[in-house]
Parts: sequence; structure tokens; C-alpha cells
Amino acid sequence: MVALSAKAAKSFRIFDTTLRDGEQTPGVSLTPERKLRIARALDSLGVNVIEGGFARVSEGDFKALKLMAKQGFKAEIYSMSRAVIEDIDLAIKADVDGVHLVVPTSPIHLKYKVRKKPEEILKVCEECVDYAKRHGLKVELSAEDASRSSPAFLKEFFRRGLEAGADSLCGCDTVGILTPDKAYECIS
Repeated sequence: MVALSAKAAKSFRIFDTTLRDGEQTPGVSLTPERKLRIARALDSLGVNVIEGGFARVSEGDFKALKLMAKQGFKAEIYSMSRAVIEDIDLAIKADVDGVHLVVPTSPIHLKYKVRKKPEEILKVCEECVDYAKRHGLKVELSAEDASRSSPAFLKEFFRRGLEAGADSLCGCDTVGILTPDKAYECIS
């Protein structure tokens, strides 16, 4: 059990990715109606942010996000988004509260996944955060594969993201290599 001070409890937020990340489990496929049922349960548990899907990935995810956005939940509804304006546009059309902007930051992802240089990814990140904010969305900025990224690059990535308006930051251990000591070192 974790005890939090009243001040810490107010700043503690739960960002749940079950309906997008969890659905990537082999054999799991949720209909929009099932996603809505799970979102209701998450909202009743007090989850602050529900990442309900990825508006650009399928018509089903778009529909599920739109259904969740209409419910009047206490939880905010976010769509996952790559650093691609068209992804953000679909999130806007789904009427969500925000985007979980996931941007690759490790050298291996930059070279082989998005084929961009570090400076290019920083520019794209700034542009997408700014675009989302100008369109009324909140932005959770995530560094994909942060645990294999250069600490200096991550610091610059997050600095620029905050300057562009990101509301919150996340460093993803995409391939699961962080030990508790390495996680402490990375966050420090």
C-alpha cells in the first residue's frame, strides 16, 4: 500500500492505456460497445485519463472514442496519436479531450522506424504539440523507447515539448529493459 500526502494525492493522476495498448495482446479485439463498457468501469474506479484507442488505426477505434467522448465521464478521453497531423485531425473529429502523442526517440527507432534525424523529430514534435494545443486538445507527450534514448536527447525532447505546450510527459520503456536502478537514474 502506498500512502500519499493530501498534496501528492492531488497531483497523482492515473493515465490508463488498457483500451489501446492492452488491445495489442494477441487474440484480443474489442468492439466499440465493449470498449465503452470498460471505459465506464475505469471511470467509476476514478481513472483520470482513459486512452480509448487510436482514432487513425480503424473505424472501430474512431467510433469507440466518439462514443466515450459523449458520455460525460469524469475521466478525460484521449486518442493515441503519432507525430502526424492527420492523426491529430482524426482525434479532433472524434471529440476527445486530448492526444497521447507518442514519438520515437531512440537512435534505433529514429533510424529504422521513422527514418528521421534527431533534429527532424524535435521539429515534428514541436509542430504536432503546437497544432494539437491550438485545436483545443490536451497533450500527453511520450518518448517512445525512452529507455534506449540518449539522456541529453530526451532532456531536449521534453524541454521542447513543454515549450510547445505539452501538458504532461511520459518516458516509455518500450522494450522492457529498465531495472529499478536504471529507471531511477533515467528519471533523475
